[in-house]
Amino acid sequence: MASENASTLPDETMSFVLRQTELAKAGLRLGQLTIQGRPTISTPTFIAPTSRGVIPHVTQDVLSKLTRVPAVYIGLEDFIEKTPQKAPVFHLASQASSRLRDFIALPSDCVSILGPRRVPALECPNQNTNSSIAICTSVGFKSLNVDDYVQNAQPLQADITLSIADVVTNKQISQKRVEKSADRTHAWMKDTLTAGAEAEPNASTLFASIPPLEPHQQSFYLSDLCDEYKSEIRGIGLHSAETAANLPQALQDLPRICLTNPESPHDILRAVALGNDMVTVSFVTETSENGIAFSFSLDESGEQSNEPLGFDLWDASHATDISPLVKDCKCYTCTKHHRAYLHHLLSAKEMLAWTLLQIHNFHAIDRFFAEIREAIADGSFEQKSREFSRAYDVEVPKASGQGPRIRGYQMKSVGGGEPRKNRKAYGRLEEQARKLKEAESGVATPEVETLAEDLENQGLGEVQK
Repeated sequence: MASENASTLPDETMSFVLRQTELAKAGLRLGQLTIQGRPTISTPTFIAPTSRGVIPHVTQDVLSKLTRVPAVYIGLEDFIEKTPQKAPVFHLASQASSRLRDFIALPSDCVSILGPRRVPALECPNQNTNSSIAICTSVGFKSLNVDDYVQNAQPLQADITLSIADVVTNKQISQKRVEKSADRTHAWMKDTLTAGAEAEPNASTLFASIPPLEPHQQSFYLSDLCDEYKSEIRGIGLHSAETAANLPQALQDLPRICLTNPESPHDILRAVALGNDMVTVSFVTETSENGIAFSFSLDESGEQSNEPLGFDLWDASHATDISPLVKDCKCYTCTKHHRAYLHHLLSAKEMLAWTLLQIHNFHAIDRFFAEIREAIADGSFEQKSREFSRAYDVEVPKASGQGPRIRGYQMKSVGGGEPRKNRKAYGRLEEQARKLKEAESGVATPEVETLAEDLENQGLGEVQK
């Protein structure tokens, strides 16, 4: 497509404009995504995964005022209880266009993306079937019928709705299971479009999900996306970053959402180089909860070597350091607070610590993607990517302190006898109860008797027997 401004396009639900299409041949893409009623998003950019519809440790007013998160990803399994139809989100009396947006109080300037499972998804003990996928809800592992997902996603009216895909989480799968995954995803896509044609029109835009398979393993599905479904879909949801490099030519002009779980900025650079337009960044929240503040930059990595991607605010060296988290950083945390304060908050287990770290780390990711777009535009992306790989460690620093309590969907249960994931919040009360009973009975405790003997030895009193 031409590099015209997306705002000049006809009034429609969504438009995506690719700029500098000669770069797209090499994988790199610059684009602008415009959704009706939302600010235009420059791509490549990031998506913040949510927990129960919100970014952990960030309230919606903080999200709007102190961060620049362009889009959030929401998993329907977060809201399902015993049955999908009984979930409170479906019974909200909303006068707005999106019941989901009202339910989670999402700011109007943030794009909502709805999928069946959260990112990253927790592996379930039960398996997908021909008509359902396994999910992890707040009341345990369940199965979500494909028809239920399609019917329930429509009234929620997210800005972008992903079709359902048969994603296999096992590392080793048979050829028969691969074929089954492709066939199921293909059939479910057809069912989704059929159900959408029969329902009342809404503002949601459908993105076709593509499972993490090789192109030849799902050639029939990709062929139908190009020939039959192209006019019905508005984008692509990828469960593997590598899939972007092997998409058919007919799908090249569609925006791509990468639903993988990158573990560092290095993974983000690889995903962008392959041609992904929007990337989920779940590792940001994990880093904040570990007490780590990002300190990397794509533009300032030329002369560095083996630098850490962030620094640990649990470290005692920050106890008296009144400098900002990162020099010249313009985020709220760095302009209003210093390292010693964050270290104190972490040591005291104050919730504000993780909120301030989230604000800083999301600001760092937003700035990182802005540097990526600038590098693509001026042709220096490949050089800066090499310099970044040499300048920074491969992994984000590990946690050295105890973060917030782990939620149930963050860990896989392995059955009885497994160790506790969280430390006990409260100690035993027997000792306090004993002391209280002695005080009420008037019997002196050993500590009081010892103190009286000390006073007598110093000639300040006499113990009455």
